[in-house]
Amino acid sequence: MHTAKTIGAAITPAMKENMKCPKCGRDTEWLRALSRVDNKTMICDECGTKEALDAMGLTEGSSVRKSILACVGRGSTPQERVRANVQATGNKWAMENFRDTHN
Repeated sequence: MHTAKTIGAAITPAMKENMKCPKCGRDTEWLRALSRVDNKTMICDECGTKEALDAMGLTEGSSVRKSILACVGRGSTPQERVRANVQATGNKWAMENFRDTHN
């Protein structure tokens, strides 16, 4: 059986499909953020980002906060950002090289 790891917790594919964030209650594919509230509960990316922004003093209604939250969940992993940048160049060799080294 294939399992994925999430900071100390093994997640089976069946569990992955039915996860809910304990903070916001939304269905999610991953719980990758560690809550700053109790330092042990895994929460969704958006809730984790909101907790980090709260800790920085960027409160609700801040334009900076809105901009940051607009990026959460939109291809925000480093690999996805690099893939998008490589594809934007239109360089076939670079795209093939990225695919061959990252898949």
